[in-house]
Amino acid sequence: MKTVVVLACLALALAEASMIPPKVVYKTKPVEADFVTKQEKILKLFVHPEQVDVEADYYKIGKEYDIEAHVDDYTNKKSVEEFWGLWKTGFLPKNVPFSIFYERQREEAVALFHVFYYAKDFETFYKTAAFARVYVNEGQFLYAYYIALIHRADTKGVVVPAPYEVYPELFTNSNVWYKIFRTKMQNGVFTPDFGTEQGIVQEGDRWVVYSNYSDYLTYPNDEYKISYFTEDIGLNAYYYYFHSYFPFWMDGDLYPGMKERRGEVYYYFYQQLLARYYLERLSNGLGEIPDFSWWHPIRTGYSPYVNYFTSFVQRPSYYNIPYEKNSEELQLLDTYEKTFIQYLEQGHFKAFNQDVDLRNSKSINFVGNFWQANADWHGKVARKDNHNSYEVTARRILGAAPEPVDKYTFVPTALDFYQTSLRDPIFYQMYSKILKYFIEYKKFLTPYTQDVLHYVGVKINEVKVDKLVTFFDYYDFDVTNNVFFTKEELKSKQFPYYVVRQPRINHKPFTVTVDVKSDVEGDAVFKIFMGPKYDSKGYPINIEDNWQNFVELDWFVHKLTKGQNKVDRVSTDFFYYKEDSVPMRDIFKLLPEGKVPTDMSTESGAFPKRLVLPKGTKGGFPYQFFVIAYPYTPAEKKFDAIKTFEWDSKPFGYPFDRPAHEVYFKQPNMFFEDVVVYHEGEEYTYRYNTPYYTVHHNEVTKH
Repeated sequence: MKTVVVLACLALALAEASMIPPKVVYKTKPVEADFVTKQEKILKLFVHPEQVDVEADYYKIGKEYDIEAHVDDYTNKKSVEEFWGLWKTGFLPKNVPFSIFYERQREEAVALFHVFYYAKDFETFYKTAAFARVYVNEGQFLYAYYIALIHRADTKGVVVPAPYEVYPELFTNSNVWYKIFRTKMQNGVFTPDFGTEQGIVQEGDRWVVYSNYSDYLTYPNDEYKISYFTEDIGLNAYYYYFHSYFPFWMDGDLYPGMKERRGEVYYYFYQQLLARYYLERLSNGLGEIPDFSWWHPIRTGYSPYVNYFTSFVQRPSYYNIPYEKNSEELQLLDTYEKTFIQYLEQGHFKAFNQDVDLRNSKSINFVGNFWQANADWHGKVARKDNHNSYEVTARRILGAAPEPVDKYTFVPTALDFYQTSLRDPIFYQMYSKILKYFIEYKKFLTPYTQDVLHYVGVKINEVKVDKLVTFFDYYDFDVTNNVFFTKEELKSKQFPYYVVRQPRINHKPFTVTVDVKSDVEGDAVFKIFMGPKYDSKGYPINIEDNWQNFVELDWFVHKLTKGQNKVDRVSTDFFYYKEDSVPMRDIFKLLPEGKVPTDMSTESGAFPKRLVLPKGTKGGFPYQFFVIAYPYTPAEKKFDAIKTFEWDSKPFGYPFDRPAHEVYFKQPNMFFEDVVVYHEGEEYTYRYNTPYYTVHHNEVTKH
């Protein structure tokens, strides 16, 4: 009997060992000693942001620094005066939520960003950041600091930590924090059944908390089936990165390379995000993204279990927007929509010293600026405080929160933060509504014809795609930043750290092979898209009804030679994607070696590589790949700042950037290939760690 017990325990131990994520080897690049010093200073301001460590290097600097007395150390003195004027009248207090969607809080955060941005050198910038780290609201500081690091010339290439390490409380459910705080308060798990049943394990000098995604208690309908996607930390971090690179309040003059295509970037980002979301919905039997009306009950409820100083608001199913309390906001939204349609029917917009031809494809920049209500759409002659922003107003209405008590006191909703917006299903419905207005604009554009689409002398004979397989695997992320420590612990740095272990969707690497016959020589662009093959009812979708649902997987340049060309493209090299971020703890270990993570230093805001494919199903779910080749013409040098999206002269998303005529999408230089996505292992994430003391059965033996 003892032998049986020993063997059973050994089997369980071996199975549990397989649940530990494998050690990752990071791609790194060498950096100079001066860069290492700068990087260390920058990262240390992100450590334990909700605690001020009086023993830390930044504390004395920040405590004694006087911004007003050093006004000459900033290239824009007016920005310093504006900040100091706000500072003297009172800033957002500490230990309360911060949201960029509330007017006074936004005004203060933008003023703080400007002081960071206009510091004339790195030392002044660091002293200003240290001052803010000591005195300013935690969320407000992190927000302005993060964006300043991305946009300052002297911090290009520095690594900013993943948002889920900076704000871990916004990426995990509150039940996780109960377990972590209890473990911290008890200095470990001294009640054996608590650790066993709650999925808490000590591994060396760290505590691991097993966590899953929200279920039907959060999503009253079938939306819980894709919570592994909408709550994925990498996807939500990607959305936060996007905002940090292109904040709606930022004047385009601060980012000249973005200004001419700002509205186009806005459209392309949300079109791609919703197309990817739609592919995931299809895999899980959810079908099309539902529509909603401001004047009828909102069918989709949402009850998040997320805390940010206080619990998030819960929106019931079939929520009726109170008209009496929101009449002005509802009228604004309705008028905004109708006004755009009027401009569209007239064919032009004329105001604010602008005369925009809405039959011109380049007017996508204006249309995007209009719907984002960003700092550029009014030109130079109007207010830029987003007071009448469609997006901001819609978020407030759909979040279902009560009216704020004052300029600083509000009850948070998921839509109040870029870190949590993607969790709420109404987010996708709201932006689906906005994108429909873009499509109305695009219906007036001339569809691409054969003369535009055809690449003379080039024919794609065949496209082969390896078997597409997805699976769930465990991923650890450090959440120690939201754990509070005593002065003695911070001084000695002798304390365990805490990580959350979650099953995340992933896929096996695959290769796309393109067989091309060419009668010409030269550089050609190849693009690979993925889109639906059938709608939610199982009917084939015509390209004329489906063009906006294709996700751009890859963009690359290949030199064609005369004759047969074989082009192999491995999924790990796809252009638009990045590896998972390196934990801050590991970055600190790399710095003494003179190294930083390559991806995080160059393309920190790219889409998570593990989310290339939708989940698929056990028996395989059908999609289609679309491959196109066309002559390469480099983008203008001035657009280098947005090369994350593309490096050629075509519109973003070309040729699916406007309505398609099927007859013209049968060119020799195009190819549609049917593919099937299979899912191996556990199909539903809720089967992982439930109950916590049993091991899941993942059929994927080797990835």
